[in-house]
Amino acid sequence: MKTIVIGAGILGAAIANRLAGAGAEVQVVEAAAGPASAATGCSFGWINASFYHDADHFRLRAEGIAAWHRLGALDGLSWPGSVTWEAQGDALARQEADLVGLGYRLTRLTRDQIRACLPHVACTATEALAFPAEGAADAARVAAALLSRAQDLGARVSYGVRAEAITTRADRVTGLRTQWGDIPADHIIVAAANRSPDLVAPFGAPLPMLRRPGALMVSQPVAPVLDRIVVTPERELRQDGQGRILAPTSVSHQSDSSEVLAKAPEALAEEALASARALLPGVDLRWQQVLVANRPVPGDGLPVIGAAGPEGLTLAVMHSGVTLAAVTGEAVADDVMGGDRFAGLLAPYRQGRFRGA
Repeated sequence: MKTIVIGAGILGAAIANRLAGAGAEVQVVEAAAGPASAATGCSFGWINASFYHDADHFRLRAEGIAAWHRLGALDGLSWPGSVTWEAQGDALARQEADLVGLGYRLTRLTRDQIRACLPHVACTATEALAFPAEGAADAARVAAALLSRAQDLGARVSYGVRAEAITTRADRVTGLRTQWGDIPADHIIVAAANRSPDLVAPFGAPLPMLRRPGALMVSQPVAPVLDRIVVTPERELRQDGQGRILAPTSVSHQSDSSEVLAKAPEALAEEALASARALLPGVDLRWQQVLVANRPVPGDGLPVIGAAGPEGLTLAVMHSGVTLAAVTGEAVADDVMGGDRFAGLLAPYRQGRFRGA
C-alpha cells in the first residue's frame, strides 16, 4: 500500500516512522527545503499531561507520554520533569486534586524543596508541584531522528515539494498533485499544520483553525543551570541540550489565545529575556534567536485525528504536536492498516465534529 504523508514536522515524522514499521510503502512530502517545518522548529518542546482541556484530553496526553517511552531513546528527547508554581493557594490545591484524581504522578514541594531542586532559580513561592514524568523535546532534532528511523525502514522523503491538491476517483484517494506533477497513492495523511484546511476543504471536510501566533526566545548557551522545566507566573523556562535557555514570549503559552503578536518579535524577545534574567539572577543571559510561527490549533482547541472526506484520506492536525506526536503516529498507522486499537481514545477528536458547525 502506497501511503503519502504530507508534512515532515514532528507529527508527520512520527506517523511515517510508525507506518514504515508496519510495512507500508511511505513517502513523506514536505514543502520546506529542509526537515524543520515552521511549527516544529519553533516549539518550546514540553511533553506533558498537566495541561489539558478535559478528562478525555488528559487521557490522550497521558497516552502521548507513554507512546514516547514505547519509541525508546531518540536524539533530542529527554525526561527532566517539570516544576510549577504558576498557581498558588487554592488554585494550586485544585490543580493538585484534579490531577491526583486523574491518576497523574506528582509531588507537592515546600519552599525549601523548591530551592534545593532549583538552586539557580529565584523563587518566592511557598509551594509548587513537581511532575516527574514530563519530558522535553528539541522538536526539530526529534523529528529528524524519527524520519531517519522511517528511512531506515524504507520510507522516502521529498523536500521542497508542495502539496497542491489531493486527487480522487469514485470517492477514493488516488494520489497527490504537486507543482511537479501527480504522485499516485492509496492513502494520504495530511499532517500539514495550518495548510491542512486548504487540502481537505474540496471534499466537504471543514477544518476551522484558530489564529495563534507564537514566539520563542532562545538565549546564547550558558553553563547548566536548569535540569527540569520551570513553569512560573512570569514565564516558562527550560534549558536545551546545547545549553540555551528557551522561553515562550507569552506567559502561559499553552493557553495563550492571542490572535496577533502584541509587539515586534524582537521586543517580545527582550521581555522574555528580562523575565528569564529575573528568574536566573546569577546567569549572564543574552538572547540569540527569536522564532515565530503560527501554531496549528483547530477551531475548538482540540486535536483532529482520523479519517476525513474520501476513502483513504486521514487528518492529523493539533497543538501540541510535541506531546501527541508519538501516540498520533501509533493511532494513525493502526487506523490506516485496518486496526481499531485507538478507536475509543480518538472518538472525541474526529473531523466529523465540525460538519454542520
